[in-house]
Amino acid sequence: MDWTEGVYEIHGFRRHQIVPTVKLMLAHQHPEDREPLQRLLKKLAEKDGQLALLHRVIDTRGRQRQVFSSFNAAPGEHGRVETATGFMVDLTRSMHEETRQTAEDAIHGALGHMAVIEQAKGIIMALLSVSGETAFGILTGQSQHTNTKLHILAANLVNAIEAGNGAAVVQTVRGAQRTPS
Repeated sequence: MDWTEGVYEIHGFRRHQIVPTVKLMLAHQHPEDREPLQRLLKKLAEKDGQLALLHRVIDTRGRQRQVFSSFNAAPGEHGRVETATGFMVDLTRSMHEETRQTAEDAIHGALGHMAVIEQAKGIIMALLSVSGETAFGILTGQSQHTNTKLHILAANLVNAIEAGNGAAVVQTVRGAQRTPS
């Protein structure tokens, strides 16, 4: 088995520090990914072809790396697999960035939802002279009654006020106050 500098690095080694073997590679697999990689390698040994796997490697420092590996087994003269080549790509940084971006987007979305809900609560509080808790109860009750997501209901209320449809909003809010949830 021969590893490139990149594969040594993924595992936390430098060239000539160790002798790369399948056993060593398997020892550095995340415990949950060891068996799938073993099955993949067994398939390749039995039959030529190309297989790929997204899996986790635990390097010498104990850091988990997300990697994509692709292997290609080629038959020799007698039709049996004699050689296998492949590559391993460390996706850790890009997957962390994607996860961070997804979390950031979710937080921004939640904050945006909270802002419009607070605006709608303020409108209801002003129109009906009720507490914030009561206004929120009216909003959530109407959300459940109409099967409309709370932030969408709140945005519709705010948009109606901004569009000058205050009378319709007052009627809707007063109706919602009377509707049992």
